[in-house]
Amino acid sequence: MGTRRPTGRFFILLMLVMGVVLFAVMNLFRPGEPRYAIVTNGTSSDTRRVQAVIMRNEDVASMESGGTISYVAQEGAMVSAGDEIAYIYSAGYSASQLQALEKVRSEIRAYHLSILGTIIDTRLDRLESNVQYLAVQLKSLVNRRSAGNLLNLESQLTQAMEARQTYLSQNQREDVKLTTLYETESKRESQIASWRSIETAASAGVVSFYLDGYENFLSIDNTGNITVDALRSIIQGREVNTDTSRLTTSIYRLVHTDRWYVYILTEDGSFNPVVNQRFWFQMEGFEDVVYDASVVSSVKSGSTVMTLLQIDDPLGPLLNQRCGNATVSTEMSGLKVPRNAIYRDNGQTGVYVYDGAGGTFIPVIVLSSDSEGVLISTEYESALYVGSYVRLR
Repeated sequence: MGTRRPTGRFFILLMLVMGVVLFAVMNLFRPGEPRYAIVTNGTSSDTRRVQAVIMRNEDVASMESGGTISYVAQEGAMVSAGDEIAYIYSAGYSASQLQALEKVRSEIRAYHLSILGTIIDTRLDRLESNVQYLAVQLKSLVNRRSAGNLLNLESQLTQAMEARQTYLSQNQREDVKLTTLYETESKRESQIASWRSIETAASAGVVSFYLDGYENFLSIDNTGNITVDALRSIIQGREVNTDTSRLTTSIYRLVHTDRWYVYILTEDGSFNPVVNQRFWFQMEGFEDVVYDASVVSSVKSGSTVMTLLQIDDPLGPLLNQRCGNATVSTEMSGLKVPRNAIYRDNGQTGVYVYDGAGGTFIPVIVLSSDSEGVLISTEYESALYVGSYVRLR
C-alpha cells in the first residue's frame, strides 16, 4: 500500500487544535479580571471580659507632713461648699495638749462640785449624767461590745462636754482657785485653737478618706502620661511615679460622682473601638449595677488595646473601687463587606472602591469580623456607602 499524504482538511484541523491549546495556555498565564462585591448594611454585637482601672473625677486635699488630723465629716457623706470636713493641727500640736485641757476641766468640775456643797443643781446633774452615759456608749463601741457610728458618738460626747463646761463657766462662784483654773483652761483652749485650722469643702461632692496613692496620677489632666505598663502596675498594686511632694500628705478626696472614667485593657488586637462608641460597663463583684459608657480614646500597644471610657451615671458603690475585672458589651452597626475585600496599603487598612479603572483606596476602621464578613466604618461616606462595589482579592 502506498503512504497516504495529509490532506488540506488535516492541516486545518491541526491548526484549530493548536489554536485551542495556545488560547488555553494564554488564558492560564493572563491575570484574571478583578472581582467585586456590593457593600451592605451590617450589625454586630460584642461582649468581652477586660481588666479595668477606675479614674475618678475628684479633688484631693492635702496638709503639711507632720501635722495631725481630726475628721468631722462622715465617710461617703454628700457635702456642700463650705461644709467642715476636718480639723488640721500643725506640727506643734500633740494629743497631750488636749489631754491637759481635759485635766483642767476635770479639776474645775471637781472643785466646782466641792464648793457647791449640798446645793442641789438638777440641770448640772442632767448634764453630768448625759456625759457619763455617752462616755460609756463610746467605750462600749470602741471595745466592739455594741454597734453604731463612732464619728456621730464622738461628736455627741464632745457637744455634751462643752455644754457641761459652758454651764459651769456661767455659774462659777467667786473663788481665787476657781478663777485660776478657768484662766488656765482659757489659755490651753487658745493654745489649741492657734494650732488648729478648719478644712472645708471647696465645692459640692462626696467625701472619702480612703486613699490608695494613685489619686494624683489617675486624673483627667494626666491622661497623656498614663500608659499600658502604668495601668498594669496599678492592677498589680505596684507604685507608679506620681511626682508628689514629700512635704505634704493627702488627707481626703472630694469626689464628683456624676462624671467619671475607666480604663479598660484587652489583649485582643482585633478589638477596635472608635470615639463616641457606646458600651455597657459592668464591674465584677458589682453585677447589679450596669453603667452606660462612651469611648474617649483608644490606643494599641503591641497586642494590648487601652481604651478610655467616660461614664455619666452616678458612681454609686464604686466610690472606693480602683481596679478589677469587668465586662463590656456593645451593639455595633456599619458597612458590611467580605473578608477578602480588606487591603493594607501604605500602613493603612481600607478597601478599593470601583471607579471604572483600578479602583480608589478608601481607609476604613474594622469594627468586627466573623465568618460572614467584616463590619467597617469610614469617614469618607461620600465615597463608600451601601450599594458601592469593592474589589476582592
